[in-house]
Parts: sequence; C-alpha cells; structure tokens
Amino acid sequence: SKFVPCMKTFAKIFVSCTLLLSSASCGEWLDVMPQGMTTEENLFSDYSGYRSALNGIYQQMASPSLYGRELSWGFESALSQYYDFGSMETSQLYAYTEKMDYGNKEVLDYLENIWQTSYNTIANCNALISHVEKADPNLFPYAESGEREMIHGEALAARALLHFELLRLFAAAPVVDLTAKAIPYSTTYPDKVPARYTTGEVLGKIIADFEAALPLLAVNDLKLDALKTASTRFAANDSRGLFFGYRGTRLHYWAVKALLARVYMYACDYEKALAAAAEVYDACSSWFPLTDYSTAGKVQGAVKLYDDIIFAAYDQYLAKNYNDVMLSNQTNFILALRNPKKRFTATEQKYDVRYKYCVNQPDAEEQEDVYTSCKYVKYTGTTGSDYDSGDTQGALIPVIRMSEVILIMAECKARGAAEGTVADAVSDLSTLVYKKRVRTGSVSASDFDTFMSKLELEVWKENIGEGQYFFYLKRINSPTLVSTTQTIQMADKYVFPIPDSETTLK
Repeated sequence: SKFVPCMKTFAKIFVSCTLLLSSASCGEWLDVMPQGMTTEENLFSDYSGYRSALNGIYQQMASPSLYGRELSWGFESALSQYYDFGSMETSQLYAYTEKMDYGNKEVLDYLENIWQTSYNTIANCNALISHVEKADPNLFPYAESGEREMIHGEALAARALLHFELLRLFAAAPVVDLTAKAIPYSTTYPDKVPARYTTGEVLGKIIADFEAALPLLAVNDLKLDALKTASTRFAANDSRGLFFGYRGTRLHYWAVKALLARVYMYACDYEKALAAAAEVYDACSSWFPLTDYSTAGKVQGAVKLYDDIIFAAYDQYLAKNYNDVMLSNQTNFILALRNPKKRFTATEQKYDVRYKYCVNQPDAEEQEDVYTSCKYVKYTGTTGSDYDSGDTQGALIPVIRMSEVILIMAECKARGAAEGTVADAVSDLSTLVYKKRVRTGSVSASDFDTFMSKLELEVWKENIGEGQYFFYLKRINSPTLVSTTQTIQMADKYVFPIPDSETTLK
C-alpha cells in the first residue's frame, strides 16, 4: 500500500472528498470538502473547514493502516494468534506476523504504515487544534451547543488515542519499564523534529489530552439523548445536521472516559482505572447494554454485538476490504479462526452469543472444522442469507465496548483497588459472562490466579477480530502467548522496532 508522507516532512493538511449521497449509508455524515488539496489558511477560514478537517481525521483513523484493518482484525489479531494459518505458504498475508518474525519485510511494512499513518493523522489533529483553540466560537453555527468545544475535544482525544496505539506497539509495557525512551509525543504543527519521551512521560501526556478533552465534550454530549441507544448512536438523527449525528463513531465524552480507563489500566494505576470505568458503567450501562441472546439472533450479516459499542471507527469499505483479504487465497480462508471450539464449553457453544452468532463455520462438508468470525464477513450471514441487509452493522469497527469497561472493573477489584476482593471481581465477571452473554451457569474463583485465568478467557472471546487481546497479554507481561496448539515464548517480542525511516530519533 502507498505510504503517507513521513512524520518529519508533513505536507499541508488535506482532506479528500468522500461525500456519499445515498440515504442508506452512514457515510453520508462525512460532509467534507471537494476533492483535492487545500491550504491551512483556506481550510480554517470558515466553520465548514473545521468540520472537514475533523472528518478527515476520522477517515484516516478508519483506513486499512489503522482501525480499518491493522489495529483490529488484521495485524494485531494475527499477532494475537487468532488465525490458523496452518501449513499455508509464507507468501500469504500475515504469515510472518503470526510467526512473530519482526525482521521480515512483511512485518516491517505493516509497522511502517501504522507509524506513518498515525503520525500523519496526529499532525492533522495538531493543525486543527492550533486553529480551533483560537477560533471565535461565533464562527460556528451551533456555538450555543458547543460546536467549537466538541471539535476541539475530539481532536485532542484523537491525538491521545493514536499516541497510545503507537506506545503500545513501539515501547515496553509500563509493568516492565516506565523510564526507557519510547516514542515522540507531537503537539505542534508542523513538528519537524519531534521530541522522544519515556513511556511514563508519554502516558502522562496521553492522560492530559484525554482529561482536557472531557470538559470540552461535556458541553454537547452530557445532555445528548442520541448516545443512549445503539440505533440512535449510529444514525443521522440530529436536527443540527449530519456533522452532529453518528456520535457512536466519534470520540464523544463517554468514549474518552472509557479510553481513559483503558490507559490507566495499561499504566497499572488500578485505582484510577476502576474509578473511570465505574463512572462509565454507573452513568450509562443501560445506554450501552451487552447484546443479549434474543437480540443477536435477529441480526443478519456482520454481527458486531453493537449495542455495547461505546466508540467505533467507521469504514464504508470494510466488508469489501475484509472479504478481499479473507478470500485472497483460492483454496483457504486466510482469516480462519484457530479452533474456537476449544475456547467455549459445549453449553457456551449453544448459548454464548459470541460463539453462536459471531463465529461461523462456512461449509462443514467442504471445509471441515474451518471457523471464521462473522463480525466483518460480506459473503454470508448468521442465518445463511447473503449479506444484503441494512441491519448488518457492517461499516463499524469496534474500538472500545462496555464489556471492556466491565472487565476493567473486575480485574481492578481482584487486584484490591478500592478495597475490592476476588469475590467482587467474580460478581462483575458474572455480569458480563452469564447474565448477558451466556444466560446459564456461574463464574467461580476463590483466588486471584484462578480468577485471572478466567478473565483472560473472556478477554479472548470479547476481542475476536478487535485487536485488544495481544495488548492484554503485554500489559500483564504474560511470559507466553497461548493458543490451542502452541505456547510462544514472548521474551523480547512485545516491543516492535521503530521504523528505519525515523533515523533522526534519539
């Protein structure tokens, strides 16, 4: 794929035309400028330029180099050993990624794309931030409902989130080393010689950006009824226009608060992680309910269990891109899951929505025991129908869910945060597993290690095709990455080399 400009030589911010006129597509909210390039001066001379710049940032975040593929069902899921490449030729996509051969060109190319696209998007965030923080609020048509603040807050949050993704790939986990030089944290535009900070310093800057975004986003989001159901979060339902719709695909207030819980968790600050997660759960667990058995059974096509998605990237080409990779080998499904049956009990295979509705066996006669995720497929539906339904949730790429918020709460309590106990943690895990996902049985664990083994299994189930399991293992510095058939020693394999293109970084 074509590389974007290197971080050290950013061109002027640009936004391409992707305005869709079809009323059936969520893509119509991408109300951006005509195709081509524009200068900063022209872009930010009118309120529409600010909207265009922000929409362009979300487009980049949903590109295949980021959440559209590599940070979700592609590179990171291959690292997590979700896929069973078996005896496939090494020429197949992700073959060297799955083998964790970090010196191979395939892996280095993925990393280069992630790095450069992330920092290019961060540069666009910085250009937008530098203008919007000085802009006259009255420049914006909906100043009274916080339009300028919303744009500013979302840009800050996007900058923080992308730095966090880079930190988790290119630096040691905080539990291992907080003081080693990690990555640049870029806050100015242009930033031709960005400073490189330690892991601890980068985490502090990420948290500061997220915290600064919250009061800005609160102006619009805390009173927004559209956030309260999935059917309104992922729809054009705001009287102010398309730009204000689809809040579930934007970094709204509760998405930022949930991401803060994830960051604090990664930083091993369990008290603050629990506080942030509990605030999200207490305020809006009914807004982001775990998809139950009966609801999941009514959905055809790509089953995302989307009721509890707090924030998702949006890619109108997702189904096609996934299908192109899945079917790129004429004899095998490239993204066949590594036997998921061994992760679910016989009872769970009947009642756990994550297996029954999200894992599909395409053809038992021709491809015995070949399982795939139903979250992104184009070619089949959970009821056997073709992908041709408005209820497929097909363009959404989950980034953070309420289920993760619950898992964070459970783990923090097991670790003693807020004087929590293993029994408290078991109660939270039961909320996730049995009250909503499975409907039967009980979670039992009397000690921390037993609980953590059960938590890890739920993290795996929740993150099929979503890219977080690898980082769970990295966060706790698990010495092995366990699949159904092998154990991989992870010494020196959790930190990726910074791309060679960044030769000036010290």
